Amino acid sequence: MANPTDTDWIIKAMIAVAAADGRLNAREVSLIQQLFEAQTGRSVDASGIFLAVQAYATKRDLLRDLSVAEGSMSPETKEEIVRAAYLMLVADEYVAEPELKKLKDIAAALGISETHLDAIIAATKPPSE
Repeated sequence: MANPTDTDWIIKAMIAVAAADGRLNAREVSLIQQLFEAQTGRSVDASGIFLAVQAYATKRDLLRDLSVAEGSMSPETKEEIVRAAYLMLVADEYVAEPELKKLKDIAAALGISETHLDAIIAATKPPSE
């Protein structure tokens, strides 16, 4: 995809965080679907999620792609990407260290400082089940 949309970046960031610990189970796929729809108003099927995970597992270029694209993104879009990635991080109520590192790496690739990341996290309320 030559020019990913804001929603494309959101789903890529969510998938990267979910898959950062090397595992992507059915519950995480379901949570990605729910959170993505809540964040974007669009639905995504499980096969699309698995294909995206495979693509990023082999390429591992999300951070580079974000670094290249961040200059053309609005501050609101950057925050929305980080917010969605954070919601994915806490969705299963277990924060694995690789997932937390991926969230921090995504924020850094978007030019978001740790202080700003902390503010985004503090202002983001996980959806109640």
